[in-house]
Amino acid sequence: MASVEYVRKQGRHGLFNAPPFNNDHPVRDTNADREVVVLVYPPIPDLTRSSRDLHWSLSWRVDAGVWRHLHIVTEDTPYDPQLRKRYVYWGPVTKSVDEATRGAQQVSLGYMSPLLRRRIEALALTVGVAKPNGHWNSQNWILDFLCKQQLL
Repeated sequence: MASVEYVRKQGRHGLFNAPPFNNDHPVRDTNADREVVVLVYPPIPDLTRSSRDLHWSLSWRVDAGVWRHLHIVTEDTPYDPQLRKRYVYWGPVTKSVDEATRGAQQVSLGYMSPLLRRRIEALALTVGVAKPNGHWNSQNWILDFLCKQQLL
């Protein structure tokens, strides 16, 4: 197994890339209990070789057709000779449902209050993000988060 080397500021340190568009201004998370799930996204043709390559996110439906996601993403950083590709946690992102989200399998963690979801978002800011090494990926990030949250 390759060694795990964590990056500063959850991959955001020295990053020039713009964060993903966040739709949380027009569609706010409401004051209702919501089912929080781990989304296991469908395979990407020519990229997914095994179930270990499937992308995971921690998510909940905010409104019809709108989800809030906590997950790491892969960013291309060709301007950084030390780290041309990196994983980044940008923080929670609210966005319209897309084909990948629609096709994802849902693993329920239960219904959670708005207060607990805010705590989840705060805790996610403390979960380390590692350099790509061929083994560590979004699944590890979600599992690390769940262990910290003691949801496993």
